Amino acid sequence: MFANMGNNPDVRKELAQRGLEIPDDTRFLAGRHDTNSDRIALYDVQDVPSSFLEDLSELRKVFQEGGEQQALNRCDGIPGAPTGMTAKQAYAHVEARGFDWANPRPEWGLSGNAGFIIGRRGVTKGVDLGGRCFLHSYNAISDPQGAILEKVMTAPLVVGEWINMEHYFSSTDPWNYGSGSKVIHNVVAGVGLMYGAESDLATGLPLQTMNNGEIHNHEPMRLLTIIEAKTEVIAAIISRHEVLQHFFHNEWVNLVALDPLSSEFHRYNKNATWELIDL
Repeated sequence: MFANMGNNPDVRKELAQRGLEIPDDTRFLAGRHDTNSDRIALYDVQDVPSSFLEDLSELRKVFQEGGEQQALNRCDGIPGAPTGMTAKQAYAHVEARGFDWANPRPEWGLSGNAGFIIGRRGVTKGVDLGGRCFLHSYNAISDPQGAILEKVMTAPLVVGEWINMEHYFSSTDPWNYGSGSKVIHNVVAGVGLMYGAESDLATGLPLQTMNNGEIHNHEPMRLLTIIEAKTEVIAAIISRHEVLQHFFHNEWVNLVALDPLSSEFHRYNKNATWELIDL
């Protein structure tokens, strides 16, 4: 629906009158990223004008090349994946794993998460984050009052904290806060899991999501959030939202601000003060 609105001439005309002009050579397409197979499916391609078909072909080629490289990188850490594969072979391998019902680890998905970085993508350009950080594009220069940042901190950041805490507790106490081993799971009425023939409903994530035998794929740690914005803007947002105060003042999330102009780092303390990080 959003892509259709973006392609609607009347919508574009209205946006242009409000100062947001979308170039005529821009076309919106909806898509879905399958994180099992590292493939991206595009929707409604039959409606793409012929003048865009060459661009569409190039886009699909780029998506496939990127997916192949991503699959190859992931296979280095996936249990049972063959060694010495080419990127194309890895691409086929991860897709097959996603359809294998006997495979308890088709992917590790969000396991290993450690950080949430909100800022211009140039901040992390060229840095190998090991697939452990959530990346949210944001430009503080064009958002001096923090109106957009407030939405990011009270929605995507909250979800990132949920994911981090789910993995944290499931890895520190997998049988009480997690859901134990998949080997003995029984699905109950489509709403939950229990162990074997009878037990309380299990909570959290299974052992196979965090571990490869004795090797821990997920290192339990509280989420590190790095925000490229002025400290006063971030502090004002925290002061307006109780959920953020719970996160930062109770030290469930570690917060660091990166000043977009001076490039200085400041750590947020639980008493709502900031301290300069001497690098």
